[in-house]
Amino acid sequence: MATTPPAKSVLNALAKLRAKLFNNVYNPTNVRTGNKVLRQRLIGPTVTSWYPKQLIKVREITDMFPEFNLVNQQEKQRLEDIAKRKRRGKGAPKKGSIEKENVLQLARRKNNIPILKSILRIHL
Repeated sequence: MATTPPAKSVLNALAKLRAKLFNNVYNPTNVRTGNKVLRQRLIGPTVTSWYPKQLIKVREITDMFPEFNLVNQQEKQRLEDIAKRKRRGKGAPKKGSIEKENVLQLARRKNNIPILKSILRIHL
């Protein structure tokens, strides 16, 4: 015995009813709706709770109350260490000094190139 397939209108009505029963979106044309993205859990609270809450920093307190002349001991120690290193000749070089040294070394190696001489005039 042969059975006939159900009509399209009946199938559409069944799909609509099924979507309503199971709390799904009825989408007969299969257009992309973005529901998959909208159903996902929000990640904002997870990201914000990942990092510990920031405490007030000494710098903020000293900026808020300059009349108390508060001193950050860690910053003071850091500045003293930098000064010690500079006195020993271990400090950071001045900005741009390394570039000038490199250009001068190139000039010493290849003194007879006229283009390099023009570059030297520009940089020095």
